[in-house]
Amino acid sequence: MLLTFLDCIAKYKFTIISLMLLVLSVIIILNNAKVETRIETFLPGYKPGRPITEIDDPSVQNLVRMSLKFGDSARVSVIYESPVRLDKTGSLENLRRLHKKLENFENVQTVISILNYPGADLYIKDDALDLENLPKEYRSFISMDGRYALFLVMISINGQVEPVVRKITNALKNEPVVVLSEASVNNKLFDELKRSMFFYPILMFGVILAIFFYQTQSLRATIVSLFVPIMASIYTYALHFAFGGVLNILTSMIASFLIIIGSAYPLHYYNAIFRTEDNVRKHISTPIFFSMFTTAVGFLSFLFVKIPAFKEFGFLVSLGLLIDFLLTVTVGDELLLRAHRKAAKKPKSFGIKYIGNKPAMGILFVVIFLVGLSFFLIPSIKVGLTSTDYFSKKSEITKAYKLLEDNFGMKDAIYLVLEREEGIFLPFDNRNIDQIIAELSQRSEISSVDFPRNVPVTALILASRNQPLLRYYIADAKTIRILINLSPEGADNLEKVTKITNEVMKKYSYNYYLAGTPFIWKAVNDDILASQIQSLVAALIIVFVTILVVFKDFAESVKLISPVVFATILNFFYMAIFKMKLEISTALTSSIIIGLAIDYSIHVGHDYGKTKNIFSSIKNVGPAILGNAFGIVGGFLTLLIGGELAMFKRIAILVSLGISTAAVLTLTVLPFLLSLGRIKEVKESLNDEK
Repeated sequence: MLLTFLDCIAKYKFTIISLMLLVLSVIIILNNAKVETRIETFLPGYKPGRPITEIDDPSVQNLVRMSLKFGDSARVSVIYESPVRLDKTGSLENLRRLHKKLENFENVQTVISILNYPGADLYIKDDALDLENLPKEYRSFISMDGRYALFLVMISINGQVEPVVRKITNALKNEPVVVLSEASVNNKLFDELKRSMFFYPILMFGVILAIFFYQTQSLRATIVSLFVPIMASIYTYALHFAFGGVLNILTSMIASFLIIIGSAYPLHYYNAIFRTEDNVRKHISTPIFFSMFTTAVGFLSFLFVKIPAFKEFGFLVSLGLLIDFLLTVTVGDELLLRAHRKAAKKPKSFGIKYIGNKPAMGILFVVIFLVGLSFFLIPSIKVGLTSTDYFSKKSEITKAYKLLEDNFGMKDAIYLVLEREEGIFLPFDNRNIDQIIAELSQRSEISSVDFPRNVPVTALILASRNQPLLRYYIADAKTIRILINLSPEGADNLEKVTKITNEVMKKYSYNYYLAGTPFIWKAVNDDILASQIQSLVAALIIVFVTILVVFKDFAESVKLISPVVFATILNFFYMAIFKMKLEISTALTSSIIIGLAIDYSIHVGHDYGKTKNIFSSIKNVGPAILGNAFGIVGGFLTLLIGGELAMFKRIAILVSLGISTAAVLTLTVLPFLLSLGRIKEVKESLNDEK
């Protein structure tokens, strides 16, 4: 019995060691896991746990500079829906109650509404508003139909603002209000990411389990194929957290990516056992290694971009794939050989065979036509990301912003900070401020401009010492800020708003700067476009060089990479057709498709190099390629189920289409290209054998 026990340990030594490491990894994760959802994580120079003041970006520096000057940490918008129009007698009673409730919340510095806005009391009578005569500058707080009121809640806190906003939001659940802020977006993102880290991997496990079981006809082999990438995911997270890493919007999905991608290696390994008489590891390890390597290259291409979140995502997925490969040839080898011995049936072939020259040529011509069409559609793809682009149309966040847009005509807000270089603001500055506001208000990109104007600026400065409300607008005798509410048109074209503001300010001698979260979004969007080009070019070059080194034939390497190139270009075609923007999520997909799709070419090329018979090669590796493609597509399509994060749904659609395109091209067009001039010869050889 002792010898049997020792023999069992020796036979499954890698599995035992990996399980011990798995327990250690789980302990590390539970003690060190952290998640960061702020938009600043996508800016060059961002470091987890470090203050954003260290980010060397003008948009961040201006926002920090303004926040320090005016002493505010965060702005929260609360939209109240009144059961009656606010011009009805007594209709302001609930507004007063809500205003007082907001003021009493912990960490609330001040609340600004129509009730305490300077000069608004002139338009209040019988606890109702005189909506007909209400000046335009007050329309920032009251909707045109008089049914909605806006409260600006200023929060002052030294630590994170998200917990405070979550507490306020929960306390207002029974009120007819909607709470909106950058912190609200971050809270919703955190909730969705926490959910997706558990929900999607479990769902993917089920879908891929069904697909792989159908192909392998072995429950043991299927479970091992999924167990290996799950272990790789846990090891990767543990290493990341052990070195002080923090998860962000992208890296939180590592487990999902590794389960979808990494399950392919054990699948190929298991299928290879049935066509290999001895030493399966030696036979299949090389193509699996180069599949892993080229896939990792697709993700490592993000190391060439400036955005830290992309770099972390690329590095961690690549690390996870390496771990997955090592587990496949060690733990996988031990468990899959056992699954093979216990298998009652062989894996399904799906009836895979080469379809022939004419169908392949027809598919090739269609693809070339669509690729040509893509170059005309690419310019129509918009570049950019806003806080609402994270979420689906049914999301609470999207609905809240739609409410703000429909009833107040605004989508976002920025600040124009005015500073006098010498002296202080004086009564004659009132005329200049009025003219600036009037000129800005005329533009369609600007919904409204908010600054108390019915009181001389010198009086405002004096009163701000005792009135917290006025400190929102007045920093000191030399610095004031004007709130510019952007229309949807202006929010989508921040460069034009900046240009308009610069033209208006040319006439005046003030020092000024623009600040606000929208400028941080713009900085991220600008980096995304550059990152997409850099990562795409880097991935294609490195993958091609790798293929060239492996197969040592330039012409054959060009043929092998062709399905990937076609699928990558058509990815932009699909973006244009579905009217998707080029943003954080869609910028990932091209490199992901390159990294995944090249695996298929490598397996076909490796087998064809041995058989020199494309019919046999497609029959040998086609089933595993198709099974893997079904697994990847099925796995990614689970991201369409439930949840409010639209960015994951966009990844699901594009990657699924890209992998489907690549798989079809690999099994049809690639064999045609590889065997040009040899098809007839091979067919005659097969007939002679018969």
